[in-house]
Amino acid sequence: MAISVFIVDDHAVFRSGIRALLEKEEDIQVAGECGSGLDMLQAMSSVKFDVLLLDLTMPGLPGPKVAEEALRRRPSLAIVVLTMHEDEYYLQELFRIGARGYVLKKSTGTELVQAIRAVYRGDNYIDPAMAKHVISPYVGRPTTKTATQLDVLTAREQEVCRLLAYGYTNAEVAAKLFISDRTVETHRNNIMSKLDLRSRAQLVRFAIDNGLLKTD
Repeated sequence: MAISVFIVDDHAVFRSGIRALLEKEEDIQVAGECGSGLDMLQAMSSVKFDVLLLDLTMPGLPGPKVAEEALRRRPSLAIVVLTMHEDEYYLQELFRIGARGYVLKKSTGTELVQAIRAVYRGDNYIDPAMAKHVISPYVGRPTTKTATQLDVLTAREQEVCRLLAYGYTNAEVAAKLFISDRTVETHRNNIMSKLDLRSRAQLVRFAIDNGLLKTD
């Protein structure tokens, strides 16, 4: 019986490439595809699939929240994260949520196929390029700084933080809030400084831990 896969990525050309790659495999079939997590969650009620290929940075509901909700509805679902983020936080967070695979978009198609087969068997799969993060002394440590610092941000900084964590660019945040790109950059620098954050992944973690990422 073929492994049924559903693809979620906001880039249609990328989805088409993945579909073409997977359809060459005799033991894999593509059950469907869409460009957002919310669309996938709606499709879950009518489309059955074994493995979810999930991008992390998409408009609307971010990848980690999509994974949480998908697993709440279907705990047996195997999730492979397919992302450009070569960052230990994302790796740690998605496996904590319950994803079984983590593959970088720069990797070969062979690795993606191996990941799909592995998670379908019930195993875990981590991109070889991420192996250094598996043995990092930081992976698995609980967060102690970000969960209680929301009050140090102004209301505007919280809103900017939320939009940045959703994956919007500075220009897109500026357009949504009717402020200049320079003002967004100032807010961003203030957020990173106040919270002692050093990467976008840490900003996303702060937003998740403090309930800033919510559906509209």
